[in-house]
Amino acid sequence: MKKSVQALIKRRRARLVPAVLAGLAGLVLFAFVFIVFNFFTSGPGAAILRSPTPTATATFTPSATPSAVPATPTPEFTATPTETPGPSPTPTPVTYVVQDGDTLFGIAVQFQVDVEAIKLFNNLTGDALSVGQTLIIPQGQEVQTPTPTPLPTGLPRAARIEYTVLLGDTLEIIAGKFNSTAEDIARQNRRNNQDLTNADLRAGEVLVVRINLVTPTLTPVASRTP
Repeated sequence: MKKSVQALIKRRRARLVPAVLAGLAGLVLFAFVFIVFNFFTSGPGAAILRSPTPTATATFTPSATPSAVPATPTPEFTATPTETPGPSPTPTPVTYVVQDGDTLFGIAVQFQVDVEAIKLFNNLTGDALSVGQTLIIPQGQEVQTPTPTPLPTGLPRAARIEYTVLLGDTLEIIAGKFNSTAEDIARQNRRNNQDLTNADLRAGEVLVVRINLVTPTLTPVASRTP
């Protein structure tokens, strides 16, 4: 009986040893695998299996070569055409209606003309104006002052000369220049069978004047009493 028990124990031990050895071998194998796994995942071996991370390399991009800017052409001097002056326009007389308070002098200043020119153009013998009266105002070259007629010398009494009327002349002024009379000048220059009047005078017209009809009157000069 005792022998059979021992034999049974031996048989069980014989069966148990391979199982224990197999278990130990499994543990050793598991430990080895575990160690190898850790070595290549989180240990020093991880650097071997890890693929190298590409390092970004700065690449120098060449700048665009600046192209030459064409020089701005300098504009050539353009000659300014010279205008050929044409004929001056002919001035046109201006009409003016006299207002209350107007005077010949004021109208002459307003239009920048000579008072005598206004009188001659409108046959005025005096400076009086009436409200509503229409005056012709000469402009520009319309009024030309003729050259005074030189006083002749050595001519006999009643010799005839030609005289060019000036602005502001009257029959009396002309007579005084040549020692004549206004009445004789008026008769010598009759128009339409009528004696010439101051209203008929026009600057620039030529009159016939008989000179030295009267003796010039000398105006005495008052002497100063010391």
